[in-house]
Amino acid sequence: MPLFQTLSVDQVELIQGQIVERQFSVGDLIHQVGDVANTLYLVQKGQIRTYRLATSGKEQHLRVLEPGDFVGVPALFTQRHYEYFIEATEATTVCCIQRETFKELLLNNPQIALELLSVLSDRLEDSEQQTTWITSESVQGRLANYLLEESHKQANACVTLTSTKKNIASYLGMSPESFSRGLSKLTKAALVKQSQPNMIEILDLAGLEQLAYQG
Repeated sequence: MPLFQTLSVDQVELIQGQIVERQFSVGDLIHQVGDVANTLYLVQKGQIRTYRLATSGKEQHLRVLEPGDFVGVPALFTQRHYEYFIEATEATTVCCIQRETFKELLLNNPQIALELLSVLSDRLEDSEQQTTWITSESVQGRLANYLLEESHKQANACVTLTSTKKNIASYLGMSPESFSRGLSKLTKAALVKQSQPNMIEILDLAGLEQLAYQG
């Protein structure tokens, strides 16, 4: 687990003694809105996702979490309830650490707190960017910004889609049909091409940046 990579072997063994493993099948809800949040979940294997339901009942995808990722940090510091759903999208094993155990761990190992702050900062920035895309940009503008952001993160002009197109569309605040139409328009404009189902290659970086800037 990257979160514990700075710890000694003895410290890791101490943590392992406090961890409870849980297994989930595809489609299982690990938590739903309203559940008491008092546990940190670390993905050991498999994949989970988080999402919300709008008042209309429409699903809004938030993020996909894979081995090494974690969810539930804010709940470790204050008494609260989940405001989103956590669902297993593959056969998944998660490691669970209760609030009091983790708080004691942080007090004894401040380097873990620094790692948490870094990850939470990145997630906050991602959420702010998502809100900006949804409220102020066209479908093609959102797609362009998303592809540019992912290209930067992956350091590659060939962007690997880390989730399904349905989930990415939901994350960007559009329907799967709008996502497909927007991608087709970018392809026809020779800005991108999709040589594989889960990969989109940026052909015209300047053109995509201009589209993203225009929104």
